[in-house]
Amino acid sequence: MAERLAVSWQGSEYEVVRLDGREAMPEPGPVWQVTRDGAPVTSFPAHHRDAPTEVREKVLEWLRANQSRPEADVGRQ
Repeated sequence: MAERLAVSWQGSEYEVVRLDGREAMPEPGPVWQVTRDGAPVTSFPAHHRDAPTEVREKVLEWLRANQSRPEADVGRQ
């Protein structure tokens, strides 16, 4: 199980980190937090058997689905 990985998309680098316990608050359980340049972009539930390829694909799906959002709005749910 990966705890951290990097995702490149359209010339930008994103860091994806698994957060558990108090780090994941206010989420009710473990999450994958996606950041760019240290700023949160989005997060989604983490499962104990997530493979790096699955996590990377989830991040890329979210980025593709939200590419039309203004940069300042990315990260707001």
